[in-house]
Amino acid sequence: MSTLGHNLKRQQALVLAGPHDNAGAVTAVVDPSFELSNTIFHTLAPGSLLEKVQKTRLDTVLHWSPEARRDIQAAFAAKLPLLPAAEDPELHAFMAEECDFRTEHADGSFLEHLHFCRDYAYLHVPAYGSRAPRVMLMHSICGVGTNCFPMRADQLPRLAELLDEEEFAQVCAFPSVLRLLVHGPLLAELKARHEARHEGRHEGGTGLASLRRLTLHRLLDNARIELSAPQLWEALNYQLVHAIDFLPAASWKRTSNDLFFHLFTELHELLSSAGQLTADVRWDAAAMQPNVAGARPETWRHWAVDHLPNALVVRLAAKQIARYSASVGHSLEYTLNFE
Repeated sequence: MSTLGHNLKRQQALVLAGPHDNAGAVTAVVDPSFELSNTIFHTLAPGSLLEKVQKTRLDTVLHWSPEARRDIQAAFAAKLPLLPAAEDPELHAFMAEECDFRTEHADGSFLEHLHFCRDYAYLHVPAYGSRAPRVMLMHSICGVGTNCFPMRADQLPRLAELLDEEEFAQVCAFPSVLRLLVHGPLLAELKARHEARHEGRHEGGTGLASLRRLTLHRLLDNARIELSAPQLWEALNYQLVHAIDFLPAASWKRTSNDLFFHLFTELHELLSSAGQLTADVRWDAAAMQPNVAGARPETWRHWAVDHLPNALVVRLAAKQIARYSASVGHSLEYTLNFE
């Protein structure tokens, strides 16, 4: 895929180094041809509340104002020289010929999502050098949150040949870390330990400064794997970047009950306050805009989904991810080890 193939929402995020509330600049209309069964969410139980919510989140097409389109495209064109023209042909051959990325993603094709994450890392995650773009390109190869698996467990040795040790560790851990974040306890524990230490309610080595490693289970084969503390912070920065691509396009004061909006804001706050935000991801809650005409389709379905309590959306997602993991024999147990 050419970098020029990024849609306007992705171009904007690449230019601004973060998401943007486009209230007043976009009109969202229902796409009558949209089929959830063609996407990575086809595994949701038909007729379930989660299936209805996900369909309502995704069954829209954005029409941008001429001014917004012009400004975004011009700003993105100026960024293009910063992106590399050549890529690792062996890595791409593996993805194209030995793996399966044909399923549609949340917005366009699976590969378009991967290329957005890769390009964001090129532009805005300099702390990890060339590793970050390669990790973000491959982040879903060991599994997706809805039990789609682009590669098999017996292909792990081949993947290890194509990546260096640090890249392999991050790529293998990515889908497992995402599931732990959606499930809830890991993020809650990290926040609680950071806040307790910051407020002086813990003594000794219980704050995040004394964190040594996270032990968890790889999604693809349930093998026990470890991330050192620096690797975990790196992994959480990748998760923050990944979440950008799922955020609503406009009127966040209405649409912020979205699961990925919750994960994005919680991660950004944790990484920022812990001094571990190494990716350039700019976010200001004050930029959230109220609902404006056209920002969301005027249907009862969209109104109802947009007004679901955030706590309910998060709780339903946690239960669903537990069911997904259980169905493939993946354990959501983890251990944070401290000095």
